[in-house]
Amino acid sequence: MNITQKSLLTTIVIVLASCSSVSTDRTNDSTAISASASEAYSDSGITSNNVLYFSYDKSDVNSEGRMKIRTLAKLINDNNLNVRVEGHCDERGTREYNLALGEKRAKTVAELLIINGVSSDKIQTVSYGEEKPIVNGSNERSWSQNRRALVKTF
Repeated sequence: MNITQKSLLTTIVIVLASCSSVSTDRTNDSTAISASASEAYSDSGITSNNVLYFSYDKSDVNSEGRMKIRTLAKLINDNNLNVRVEGHCDERGTREYNLALGEKRAKTVAELLIINGVSSDKIQTVSYGEEKPIVNGSNERSWSQNRRALVKTF
């Protein structure tokens, strides 16, 4: 991504972060939006507007997550971006199971992007299973942050 695209993406993320509602009840939502809305852009590519969180052993996206995906689809289309959807899991379960669940999460998000007008040739999916945790720890707080799908431009 060139500097102009990064600047545009950063500006859009800041605007969306200031307008978005944040779900803090991860136990009841199948997807929750990151509470770190102040993080407009980071070198890791993780912002409050391109991460979707999942409930334990789930790959479905709730209405709040679908709203976020609609916004991402518009951003992707308006800026002619290519994206990679990364599926992640917490450490519980076997490696094989988590790779499969991470793939289901990534594909669910990709399908919703396609439904919202993004061409399938602009989307790649990958599952990292439990291999790339964002938070280390063996507790619900850590696990809830690691059950995610990340939409990154490339």
